[in-house]
Amino acid sequence: MRVLQSWFAVRCKPKEDQRAEENLARQGFDVFHPLARVKRRRQGKWGMFVESLFPGYVFVQLDSVNDNWAPIRSTRGVLGLVRFGGIPAPVPHEVIDEIRSQQDAEFGWLDLTQLKPMREGQRLRIIDGPFMGQEARFQKLNGQDRVLVLLNIMQQSVQAVLHRDQVLEAEA
Repeated sequence: MRVLQSWFAVRCKPKEDQRAEENLARQGFDVFHPLARVKRRRQGKWGMFVESLFPGYVFVQLDSVNDNWAPIRSTRGVLGLVRFGGIPAPVPHEVIDEIRSQQDAEFGWLDLTQLKPMREGQRLRIIDGPFMGQEARFQKLNGQDRVLVLLNIMQQSVQAVLHRDQVLEAEA
């Protein structure tokens, strides 16, 4: 009888994703811990960091007949399998395949630093600098890392050039 293996999400102890991944792999489990390259601000400076795509979770591939699931919950770094109604919930293979298809071939992480294209008139929220908290409208790109925006200041439209990291897409 051929048994199809399924992926399951494993909840990790806080900040112990890497430890859980290593210990599960050491026990012979097929583990997938997707990583993402992100741009974050730390200590007032922007930088590139690689971190868990799903902080606090890794995935293991198991079959429901032949694999012994008991060691998972006592593995260092692991809290347990994600369950719904007390039953471990499988993650569709398509989800794992889609994540893997988007990983960088050389480094193995998803690059989330690539900027989404902006369109003229798009609402933006300024998140840094003297205009922090204000809303603006995207006008155009002004160089590689700069955007030209239109601000409404004292009932007048004023153009400003900001660094791309100073703006986020405004919520609808």
